[in-house]
Amino acid sequence: MKKIGLLTMMMLLCFSACKESEAGGDVILFTGTESQPRVTFTIENPQDMGITVSATDRVERDTKVTLALGTQADLDAYNAQTGRSYQLPPEGSYYLNSNETVIKAGQYVSETVVFGVGSLDEFKEGVSYCVPVMITGTDGDMGILEASRIMYVAINRTIVSRAVDLHGRCGFNVPKFLEDASVSALNQVTMEIRVRVNSFPPEYANPGISSLMGIEENFLFRFGDISIEKNQLQVAPAIIGGKKYFVTGNTRYTTGQWHQVVCVYNGSSVSIYVDGVLDVSFSAGPGTVNLQDDPMGFGGFWFGKSCGGRYLDGAIAEARLWSRALTMTEIQDNACYVDPASEGLIGYWRFNEVQEDGSVRDETGHGYDAIPDSKSYTWIEEVRCPN
Repeated sequence: MKKIGLLTMMMLLCFSACKESEAGGDVILFTGTESQPRVTFTIENPQDMGITVSATDRVERDTKVTLALGTQADLDAYNAQTGRSYQLPPEGSYYLNSNETVIKAGQYVSETVVFGVGSLDEFKEGVSYCVPVMITGTDGDMGILEASRIMYVAINRTIVSRAVDLHGRCGFNVPKFLEDASVSALNQVTMEIRVRVNSFPPEYANPGISSLMGIEENFLFRFGDISIEKNQLQVAPAIIGGKKYFVTGNTRYTTGQWHQVVCVYNGSSVSIYVDGVLDVSFSAGPGTVNLQDDPMGFGGFWFGKSCGGRYLDGAIAEARLWSRALTMTEIQDNACYVDPASEGLIGYWRFNEVQEDGSVRDETGHGYDAIPDSKSYTWIEEVRCPN
């Protein structure tokens, strides 16, 4: 990591400096943890990163800082505070190349220590890995900022897979929902999907809708309509307890970029999340959602299609339907993969391959396979998540 100049360092440490002044002195902390103790380490192959510690003022003499790797107990405490479910990586797959570093006299930032992941062989899909790195002591005159004593290195492994490009000519239907009463009265709902749009309908198109997933005139996640821009997300409508709600996102999307988009009904509101960040929330309910209902007679639940058309000209992957409201933390942690046995997961469609009968398998084993209405789709290879 690059050393930080005086002005930049003081700006970065402003928040921490206020805290340490309350405690009556300058302090030492992990560089980069001024606002939160978690840092993300995205890797596709074995890789390392540099770690430094910083002081809120120049040290007068060489100051040694000792470090250590934390335990699962440290992670469990962090999980309890944040609602996450991190686990330590497999034993022997990660390392710290030194248990100490030095802030040289007259400097703010220490020499670099290397944290690395040496092997991904034992890593499992669907598991969120994280390593606590701890400041255990210092021989200098400064104390340690308790809020930044532990840095949590969240290992975000890149998953390389395929996605299906619908080209605006194909949709995938889930007919089994029409036969299953278990989806007829859902108190909460989450719909997730990764999407890359090739093109949006022109402005003069009427209504210019690009469908993502759901049921026409029931609970539909889509882009565009007459009253909004063609590149705006909308849940339209969401029929909850017999009442109709329209929830429109704020973000305008560009073509050619992958996004994780999520809509959540939690019993009192409908929210839209974009790439793990809340985009909009609107009061709705209380009441239940009936995904068995097909008011327009178009075949019920679809991906990339509604109302007998309104196709999506784009690619989709990692689509999921839940019977519970996911938290923002869960949305962030499971963007690229989720355990098919997760609590409340109704259906999970990766859209990375088809079965012998041409359908996309529901990974949960519940049998909600998605069937294409044509063979006009193609595959996109080497799709990375996160991208």
